[in-house]
Amino acid sequence: MDKLVRFFVVFSAGAILVACGNIKTEDGDKSLLPSSSGKYGEVLIVVDTFYENRATGIAINEIFSVAFDGLPQQENQFRASTVPTKAFQSILKRSRNVLKLSIGKGKKTAINIEDDVWAKDQLLIQITAASDIDAARILTKNVQTIRDYFNERELSRLQRQHRGKPQKEVMKKIEESYKVTLTIPPGFMQMAKNDNGFWLKKEKSIGQHQILQGISVYVRPYITDTIFNSTVMISYRNKFTKEMIQGSVDSSYMVVYEEYTPMTKEVNLNGVYSMEYRGLWNMENDFMGGPFLHYTLVDEKNNRVIELDAFVFAPKFDKREYLRELEAIVKTVRIVS
Repeated sequence: MDKLVRFFVVFSAGAILVACGNIKTEDGDKSLLPSSSGKYGEVLIVVDTFYENRATGIAINEIFSVAFDGLPQQENQFRASTVPTKAFQSILKRSRNVLKLSIGKGKKTAINIEDDVWAKDQLLIQITAASDIDAARILTKNVQTIRDYFNERELSRLQRQHRGKPQKEVMKKIEESYKVTLTIPPGFMQMAKNDNGFWLKKEKSIGQHQILQGISVYVRPYITDTIFNSTVMISYRNKFTKEMIQGSVDSSYMVVYEEYTPMTKEVNLNGVYSMEYRGLWNMENDFMGGPFLHYTLVDEKNNRVIELDAFVFAPKFDKREYLRELEAIVKTVRIVS
């Protein structure tokens, strides 16, 4: 996703305006803005304390307390923190993701999506409303829209970062062998490959604890209309990982964790209809496991199915941002004509 997809929603409950725009420095030069601050997955919510335990606060909680799909332990989609309007000054104005609410009698009900307001590469979603109930209504009707904006911007930031230092040789080999392109950032090493696919690994340690991220791409003939069935995906994934991704113990290999049914969602991957799966994996005959993210798409021109897979092993750490980083990589996929 090279750009954040913009979309507008107009609701019938009152005259609710959704608009996008930019606020620049006084001389109009955005290059003078400081860089945005904060970690990936963080959102700063600016709202007066009075509304935190009322309808507005409940609606905000609905947006940000939802779990990130497909993780072994619950982690919220975002790490949200709240500050009152009076405290929203200085360094806080440089936050990368900001949801700001301005509530007061006479205010017009509106949502504004703005970029680079107080810092470079900043996303601000600003809501104005005449009352607590009006603010809660806007938030409730925009729950998924707000989540999507912040998530897509985080993916876009990661992809821009990855494009800065791509592994061109690895990417060239992938394109030549499998007729797909992916932006592969530094740190990933090719572990195994065959005529049908390959997998890459990035590994590091924090203290004595290992963190491993993996990316796989494999292809197969398009011979049935059941390609988007979860059972079919699991069967082909297990076949690939049994051959290609072994554990440290003899006869150990990766499989889909049977007791967790993968969550599915239809997505558009750079113009290609795809099915997204989020599930858990474990290592047969070994004590390893974690989350995986998988996409199945059809290359109609070449009559084949392309499987994209990413997994994380980080037993002592939260896994959300490691998986989001892989999602950003996988979503750069393009089929070579």
